[in-house]
Amino acid sequence: MRWSFWGGYHPIMTKTATLALPLLAFLAIATSWAQSPGSAQTAAVAVQSSAEKVRDNPANQYILVKTVVGKVIGTIDVRALPVEPEGYNLLKYCWTASNVLGDWAERAGLTGAMIVRALETTAWARDLVRAGYAADPVNEAIGRYEAKLVAAGFTDAARDRALEGLVADLDGLKHTTPGAAQVRTIQRCEGQSRSLGLNYATAPDDGRARFIPYVLHQICENEQLDADDPVRCDYWVNGKTDGPMSFAGETVYIVRWSDGATASGRFDPEQMRSAGTVTLHLRPPKPK
Repeated sequence: MRWSFWGGYHPIMTKTATLALPLLAFLAIATSWAQSPGSAQTAAVAVQSSAEKVRDNPANQYILVKTVVGKVIGTIDVRALPVEPEGYNLLKYCWTASNVLGDWAERAGLTGAMIVRALETTAWARDLVRAGYAADPVNEAIGRYEAKLVAAGFTDAARDRALEGLVADLDGLKHTTPGAAQVRTIQRCEGQSRSLGLNYATAPDDGRARFIPYVLHQICENEQLDADDPVRCDYWVNGKTDGPMSFAGETVYIVRWSDGATASGRFDPEQMRSAGTVTLHLRPPKPK
């Protein structure tokens, strides 16, 4: 089973990634009404970083994050597991910031938490239909779950309470949906740890590299920010030279050499796991 979270664009997932958003849209409208004219004018003058945008307007930004996740999600369908005889476990996939973002789990902050929940709810919307539930009521229940997270700042405690509410909603749906699977919440993360460590090298070897997960790079672009600017797109991390880095999925890089030459691109770390090292090359100039 391939474990990369960000291996490419799967059109089949775009619809499911945005189905559970109506309640969040109402929440976003309410949030914008609550902002004072003065704060809106200040925001219009100051160019915010991505993390600042997310903190200042989490409702609208979560909608953006979930839309981006739906477009760049790679192998969520590959990771789909059959519904077990004893019921559907909402926690069957280990969606955590460290598993999804590697070394960027802490740096991504609230944005990272939104990415994880977007992955989680996208998987639920798909799996619960396969488990016998009707799509529309499921998406409404997931939307309520997401709205509670947004309102409470995506804290772990808020997630626990929201999860209890989702289970109650789904239990109510089960009683009106013959054949739907029983829903459970059994933590499985302890058995799903994996090594994400990967060294990097540059050729020539005097290059200095910085990295960002592709999903975070795409979020910055969708925020109309320069995604290659480490000040505006404030999730870039300088490459470590004293040991491996934890790359969880497709990653964007920029390398600068001592003579001023640069190279940029992206790579899938899953393709480098056996070698243990990703080498970033300076490309020869194109012939005129």
